[in-house]
Amino acid sequence: MERQLHTWLRYSILHGVYLGKSSNQATVHIPQQAWLGATKQLSRNALLQRVQVFVLLCVIGALYIHGLNWLGSEPGLMLTWVAATVIFTTQICTNFLIIMEALWKQTEHETFLLLLDEIEESLKFRLRVHVQSHLLCKIVRTHIIYLAALSFASLALFIVTSIWLNYIGYFWHGLWSIITMRLRIIQLIVYVRVLRHYLECVCAKLCQIEAYRTAPTQQLLDINYEKLVSLECLVAIKDIYTQLHRTFHLLNSFAGWSLFSIITCFTFDFTCNIYWTLLSLDGLVRRRYYYIAGPAAMLPLIALICHLCYLCDNCTKLGRTMAHLLSKIVIMSSASSLRSYRLVLYQLSTQLQLQRIEVTAQHFFVLEIRFLMTIITAVAMNLVILIQFLYS
Repeated sequence: MERQLHTWLRYSILHGVYLGKSSNQATVHIPQQAWLGATKQLSRNALLQRVQVFVLLCVIGALYIHGLNWLGSEPGLMLTWVAATVIFTTQICTNFLIIMEALWKQTEHETFLLLLDEIEESLKFRLRVHVQSHLLCKIVRTHIIYLAALSFASLALFIVTSIWLNYIGYFWHGLWSIITMRLRIIQLIVYVRVLRHYLECVCAKLCQIEAYRTAPTQQLLDINYEKLVSLECLVAIKDIYTQLHRTFHLLNSFAGWSLFSIITCFTFDFTCNIYWTLLSLDGLVRRRYYYIAGPAAMLPLIALICHLCYLCDNCTKLGRTMAHLLSKIVIMSSASSLRSYRLVLYQLSTQLQLQRIEVTAQHFFVLEIRFLMTIITAVAMNLVILIQFLYS
């Protein structure tokens, strides 16, 4: 899976969402002359990455300064101008944060991708699970195509309607940052989707063990129950869960700040688009027919955030399901079981309770379905504040 993800990630290098392999990943043993040549190549690649980051930051900074000078404040629309400026500023700051996070957390990102490959190999060879790699790649490819098509189709519709309505604001100056944020969210959705698939594989194996314990007489012919209830299988499950927990920890580490900034930016962007749509329905001349362009801007934000929260919530629930299944296995384990087997059972049960699966934005919030209510509450509160300022 790592190779396929690297292939898809190459398309996001231009926006600084992914910077390629770092020099710390070169740990293979090769002859001295070849090692010197590889080291020079890696140093050259690292230098090119830093030049690319510097150029991107300069271009984004120039776009921000030029956008502020080009638009300026508009008499009679001070609140609208302030809201648009805040959105534009948060978009630029989020773009800066994504690029710097990709640079600072490059090692964690590459370690995460390597761990995905290790988990897949462990599922195949230690648990004898049919991972269905080709089906997973097809699902991930479909996710990328659908989410990218939705994002850029709605973006194109917003551009057309905004030009037709003769209102753009900071849009052209912030377009690069908008695309970067959406690429980052799609990247994280793909990662969580892959992790959910691996969690489902481990959970299915625990379901087989639990089914054997509850109904040992109803055995299926295509399952090796002697291997299934062995200590080796239980240790493999424990090790794979440790790897999975580490991948989620790395995901929170190398994407936490950008995730926090993107969701904050999307929340305020969604609030302002609702506000401008209400102004359009109220008959404001400068926002006439904005109720056509507003949904085009809000639809991809809703789809991306809801889909990400849904996948993260599924991963958290799978972790809880695994803990529940294991508790039943511990209760049903007889006293005649091997002492080492029962010890690993208790260790794994404690591990599932302490090392919970969750996706967080630097512990500011946890991504789950209930978090959508928090976003809706924040949007409603910001909308009330904007309307109060409008009529004050």
